[in-house]
Amino acid sequence: MKLITVLAILFFLVGCGMTTKQFYEGPLLSNTQTATFSMWIDDPKFKGDFLPADLKVNAESINEISFETDSQISVLPGQYRFKVKCDYKGLVKYHVFNIGAEAGKNYAVIVYAKNNECQFRGLNLLINNERFEEL
Repeated sequence: MKLITVLAILFFLVGCGMTTKQFYEGPLLSNTQTATFSMWIDDPKFKGDFLPADLKVNAESINEISFETDSQISVLPGQYRFKVKCDYKGLVKYHVFNIGAEAGKNYAVIVYAKNNECQFRGLNLLINNERFEEL
C-alpha cells in the first residue's frame, strides 16, 4: 500500500513539474554532488475530513537563514538545521530536522493530518524515487 502511495505522489509531482531551488552559490551541480531536501504529504488512510488541498508543507529556513519554498532544495554536503512549516486548515506547526547531508541522497520530510492537526513523521530517505526509508 505504501509503495502505491509513493508512486501516486511521484506521478503527481512529475506531472506538476517539480522544481528544485539551490541553497548554495554558484553554478548548478549534479545530483551526485549535492543532497536534496524534499517535502511530502501523506495520509495512507485518508480518514476524517482530510483533503490534500487542506494540508500544506513548506521549507521555512535552513541554518536559521530564511528560505521559504514548497520546492525541493539542493544543498551541498554538510550539517544543516532544516525548519519546516506545516499548515493544516490554518493551524500551523513547525519542526526542525538536524540533517548530516550526504551527496546523492534525498532527505524527505513527510507530513500528514491527524486529529485535525499536522503531524511530522521522522526524517526519511527517498530511495531510487520509489520508496521511503526511515532514518
